[in-house]
Amino acid sequence: MTIKTINRLHQPPLHGSRLRPVTQSLLYIFILLFSMYGYAQKVVHEQFLDARLEDKLDNYLAVAGESEAQAKALLADIVAQVSTDTPLITRVRAIAYQASELAYEERFEQAYALLDDLRQAANQVGLADAQAEILASRIDFLVMEGKRGDAFLLVPRLERLLDETRTPRIRYYGHNLLSSIYVDWERFDSALQHLLQAQQALGEMDSSLNEGRRLYLLSRIANIQISLEQWDAAILTVEETVPEAVEKGYQGLAYDLWFSKYYAEISIGDYERALQSLRRAYQLAQELEADYQEVIILNNFGDTYLRLDRFEQAREHLLEARDKAEALGFDEMLSTIDFNLGFIAVKQGDSLGIKQMEEATQIFRDSLSQSELEMVLGELAQAYALIGDYAAEAEILRERIKLKERILKDAQLEKMTELQAVYKSRDDAQQIELLEQQNELKEQIIKNSEQQRIVWILFTAFSAVCLVLVFLLYRKSKRANQQLNRANEQLADQSLKDPLTGLWNRRALQERMLDRARSLDKSQDGLLLLDIDRFKQINDRHGHAGGDKVLTELSKRLQNICRDSDILVRWGGEEFLFYVKGIKQSSLLQLAERILRTVAENPIKINDELISITTSIGFIELPFADLSEQQVDWERALQIADMALYTCKARGRNRACGVTELLVDYDTACNALEHDLNEAMNNNWITLTVIEGPQQ
Repeated sequence: MTIKTINRLHQPPLHGSRLRPVTQSLLYIFILLFSMYGYAQKVVHEQFLDARLEDKLDNYLAVAGESEAQAKALLADIVAQVSTDTPLITRVRAIAYQASELAYEERFEQAYALLDDLRQAANQVGLADAQAEILASRIDFLVMEGKRGDAFLLVPRLERLLDETRTPRIRYYGHNLLSSIYVDWERFDSALQHLLQAQQALGEMDSSLNEGRRLYLLSRIANIQISLEQWDAAILTVEETVPEAVEKGYQGLAYDLWFSKYYAEISIGDYERALQSLRRAYQLAQELEADYQEVIILNNFGDTYLRLDRFEQAREHLLEARDKAEALGFDEMLSTIDFNLGFIAVKQGDSLGIKQMEEATQIFRDSLSQSELEMVLGELAQAYALIGDYAAEAEILRERIKLKERILKDAQLEKMTELQAVYKSRDDAQQIELLEQQNELKEQIIKNSEQQRIVWILFTAFSAVCLVLVFLLYRKSKRANQQLNRANEQLADQSLKDPLTGLWNRRALQERMLDRARSLDKSQDGLLLLDIDRFKQINDRHGHAGGDKVLTELSKRLQNICRDSDILVRWGGEEFLFYVKGIKQSSLLQLAERILRTVAENPIKINDELISITTSIGFIELPFADLSEQQVDWERALQIADMALYTCKARGRNRACGVTELLVDYDTACNALEHDLNEAMNNNWITLTVIEGPQQ
């Protein structure tokens, strides 16, 4: 079990100056220097700045990288010199540092109280720069506190304030923060846009830290590439960035980059290169005296050697990790290490290791997130298969399926609820903005009433010129809007497509199904869920590139079968999904047989070796068994098709299985249909149609 510390290392809080075990990144000081506040910069709003205190605050940032205690004392001295007479931007900057210290000590109420006092002063002056910095700090603290939804509700207002902000360091900080939030929401196009705006602000800043800030922006781009699973691009970005980070002495940033490269390499199965990257990260962690990160890396060494079946090296690193974790009181890692040690025992033929894995899993049920627990269950099922306990394997797999469904539903509900709140927030903000514009217009009319006669004379004299200018601007605006619309259409299309195969993705199917639910045309449709047989063996033998070639080649073959009215989806990993509109049961069976033939008829050449490929298919009609879709919607029907797919795998692969008839009422067979088709068949509740694939 690998610990994915990339979330901690690449999306750290953008405030603060203190490294806290596990929950904070090694980059804490680099984030403070590169993402929040700046050294000398182009001066704006001079009347709101105190140059002497600004220099001291810059010095605080430099000292924070050397000594936490000295930096804390320096900040206390600066805050003691701040009063209500201190220029506003400098005052906000200093108190925001103080609030950040409180937030990192989890004294959030006191931190928010400081921000509330600042906000009242900033609102009285109406200075967007100060308001933006205060609001960004609040969003930052909410994210630290785990209140993602509350933080996201404030994003639209921060975006508007940043448009009015003149201070480059505040724009740089704000856009970096917004980028990290949009990454968390998987809205990567918006995240990249804010990174570009941060880069623009960087160009307006005059600071010795700009080199580090530029490297930090590149590391953020690598983060987004990893989130998009663009592994090769992420590796290339790191390889281009990390030598300069090492040369310039940014060890924390270099550590984070090496760990990012390791995670990308482990994800594509390049374990030897992953070990090299992990060794570089471990060396830097030792130099930085980051004891907790050392434990995590040692565990990941063990996991990587475990994947390579180099069990003695895996055990050696895991035992070292365990000793360090116990010495540090790092209890949350002990269960992970024990789980991996148990897996080693199982792989070496010691069935007692399964007990160790079960005990660790029981702890994980209370401590891990649902998505992390789902990954653990997958490895536990693999261990049960290794010791031949197939009943336990099946039970864990069923639990995993239920957990995946719950994760999907919970995520959809959370996103929908928060997006509705965001919509209301944006709508309210637009109404306020409209009222403000109307008030400004009325005031302007009053001021201009005495000059109205002169304005009309000037208007008459220059009307022709104005008309020409308006016409030219209209044409230019029209062209710009057309280009923007085309770009938006391309972006929308990309968000619905799988980047590797070019097929539709899950989101595209969900939108299609929403359209289907709203449509009055209730045709008989079909779902076919495909899984490439023994795909993991292909990946293990031929590497990530070989697996990608199989996926792209099969995508082309399947597209040749797909009609214009159908939709072909890459469902995930080696799974594909056909949604076939307006098809009878007999034609659905013929289509399943045709898919089996098309996939298997021609081997695929990988590294001068011909590889025979087969697939297993679970299919079902929609609506299912003439039941209403209020009772069995498309997701429930797909679950039944998924169980049929598992039945194919259990019967030897290279075949298609589908529930073509329900012989009892649905309530009787419901549980068996979704969890155990064998029970349904043994009780003669269903008719299961099996189509054999071509002989290999």
